[in-house]
Amino acid sequence: MNIFNIQRIIIYLCLLLFVFIPVASSFQKINVETLLSAPVLDGLKDDWSKQKLTEIPLKKNKPGGESNVSEVSIMAGVYKDNFYIYAEWADSTENKIHKPFIWNESEERYVRGPQREDRFSIQFAMDGDYTTQWFSGKEFKADMWHWKSSRTNPVNLAHDKMTIISSTPMKQAYKTTAMDGKTIYLYRPSDSGESIYYSKRYSLKEKEIMPKYLFSQNPKGSVVDVKAKGVWRNGMWMLELKRKLNTGNEDDIAFIEKSTVKSGIGIFNSSEADDHNISEVIIFQF
Repeated sequence: MNIFNIQRIIIYLCLLLFVFIPVASSFQKINVETLLSAPVLDGLKDDWSKQKLTEIPLKKNKPGGESNVSEVSIMAGVYKDNFYIYAEWADSTENKIHKPFIWNESEERYVRGPQREDRFSIQFAMDGDYTTQWFSGKEFKADMWHWKSSRTNPVNLAHDKMTIISSTPMKQAYKTTAMDGKTIYLYRPSDSGESIYYSKRYSLKEKEIMPKYLFSQNPKGSVVDVKAKGVWRNGMWMLELKRKLNTGNEDDIAFIEKSTVKSGIGIFNSSEADDHNISEVIIFQF
């Protein structure tokens, strides 16, 4: 065999290796482990001894925004037919009051206070070209779990809802412009069922500060599929979430064994809705 044939064989073998060796994904991955027991939903990681935290970097969604959480650490697991997530992130202050009514003596009425709650949200791609950049022009549908320190944490829930971004008009959707100049519609409907909380107004003075949001009695439906508990301790939020792998509801993603799911995280540090910190797209590997 001459040297030219040897060179051709070497080149051919190199090409085969290039084709069949999988290219590493640019997405950060979280392995969903099989748990030996069900974690107690108390916001603590003491019963997650086998699992390891993955640090997810975050960036500001709004240039110049006040929310300043730079990273969140995540781990996930499955026990029987339930999917669990544990998350923790640094936050120097515990903010669990949201838009309270404060009595204004000179005006003799309640006015909205400046306080805003801390929040955590996570999305799971269901359809389309998922991205955490909502104004990119990409269209998608995602399952969204929105934990709120004031409006859901006291009743051990996260608000189960959806995020839908489309170029097709939708009722009650927010019409806006994407970065590429295209008109898009942003819609974030709650899952079906009764609301977890409702707003209340006051005509007469009761106390100096009154809550704007009150909890519904025994809410039911898909909106309460996600159980959650967060605790703030020593400058750190610690949060656990739990949901069935498959709820059977059309407005929920079904998690399937050996599948991968695109996801994204958002954290609000006592900030307004458009001011939060977001991750790049991450992958949950079941």
